[in-house]
Amino acid sequence: MVRFIYILTVVSILATSPALGWAGSPVQFDVGYLTPANDITTPEFQNARPGYRLLQMDLMISTMVDSRVSDDLIETTYFVELHNPRLHIEDFSPQTTLQSPYAGNISKENRSELDINGKLSANERFNKSLGADATLGFNRKHATVEKVDILPELKLVAASGTIHRGRGVYFRFNRTTQTSLEGTTMLGIILAVPEGWSADTMTIRCQAKIRQTVVPGAPSKETDLPEAKYTVATYQAGDRYAAEVAERYIQEESRWIQTKREYADEIHDRKKESPLDYLTSIVRPSKSVGNIDRWLANSPEEASRELPPPVVDAYYRFQEAKSLMDGCSGSRPLATSHFTDESPSPNSPVTIELSDD
Repeated sequence: MVRFIYILTVVSILATSPALGWAGSPVQFDVGYLTPANDITTPEFQNARPGYRLLQMDLMISTMVDSRVSDDLIETTYFVELHNPRLHIEDFSPQTTLQSPYAGNISKENRSELDINGKLSANERFNKSLGADATLGFNRKHATVEKVDILPELKLVAASGTIHRGRGVYFRFNRTTQTSLEGTTMLGIILAVPEGWSADTMTIRCQAKIRQTVVPGAPSKETDLPEAKYTVATYQAGDRYAAEVAERYIQEESRWIQTKREYADEIHDRKKESPLDYLTSIVRPSKSVGNIDRWLANSPEEASRELPPPVVDAYYRFQEAKSLMDGCSGSRPLATSHFTDESPSPNSPVTIELSDD
């Protein structure tokens, strides 16, 4: 009986919370892999920050929401994180925004009235046929009307600010009766870059939150959906070489990640960094590729013998693209094409861990 109740509860939860039962996220994001940056440097900025320029770029993020959770989506958040430590966020838009559900101020009227009535009657009789009657009355009415305009309550629609000591920025949007979280969102960012800068990379992270009733009759619960992460390259508008370098970097990074996924089984079988890794793979065969970048950088000859040739080729193609990107990032070119975690370049590769899950 207890088991039956447990199964019924699980089925009820999955039925009332589609986000928990779907394999993919009901909120999908999309970001372009290249974006140009326009030079907007002013003489005032050059005097204040010698050796730096101002560039403005627009990031367009598309959000598609499954109709079954369109009424449950309450919040989206976007993080823009720069890879180059010499780049800084100078300004961004939209800024923090408050909004009221009312078109104008709220008018409040206070009314008070004073009404006074009085009546005085007197009579004097000497006998039944002789006498006098007198009546005196008065009425006074006073009304006071006070009208006051009250500012309506404002609710947070959008919030934004810098992160990572100015090397990144976040944008958070809340759903209201007058706004929608689905569709295209345009984010404006102004960067301070070195004078020799022409191209670079950044990470865009997209998050969504929904509020649903998990069990019928119970209070609603907020749920964070799986995060989406993208690598985006930016380049100075009008610089053809920088645009080609940025595009090549994105293509080679995608090819490198895809190659590691495609050859995950062979990498797992050939790569044994230590006896502990070998024993761990026997106890828990998770097909983890480990840090292939470090292995290829620190022991290129050994790694080239052990790993499949397409993996080695994709790695060095990516390293070459990354080296070209580093030359455009305003940083001093590295003396060697081998990179380690102890001395990362501004555009370090992303390490991907694969597992059976």
